[in-house]
Amino acid sequence: MSILTRVTEALRELEEELVQYPLSAGGADAHHIADRIREVRRMLSKEDAQWIGTTEAKRLLGVGSENTVKAWVRTGRLRSRVQPNGRVQVLLDDVLRRREETEGLSAFGGEDLTEHEPEELERSRPGMYPWEREQAARAG
Repeated sequence: MSILTRVTEALRELEEELVQYPLSAGGADAHHIADRIREVRRMLSKEDAQWIGTTEAKRLLGVGSENTVKAWVRTGRLRSRVQPNGRVQVLLDDVLRRREETEGLSAFGGEDLTEHEPEELERSRPGMYPWEREQAARAG
């Protein structure tokens, strides 16, 4: 089974779980979801960048509108590219990182944080994630 097939299946299962048991309704366990997202990100770190459309990004991020995804693109929260047909695609790794941050914060009562505080927390965290170390080692 190819890495792309495994990642696609893992994301499909994660999406189904989030739709069926939304966190806002007290359903899915935030730690479990964050672990699953981390697993997918590890799989992706061994492959080339993957791009997804704004509809899929909206579902994975758990936001209500594609306009939210596009706003995050405009503000630089998500890296993106524009296809020749004008459609916007976002980097799957960025989407998963944002979702992981959201899951981690909600597990610790992070709903009370302002929209800028999670970014400040990430900037103040020393060191690199394991997948960032792997990428830096390959590039360096």
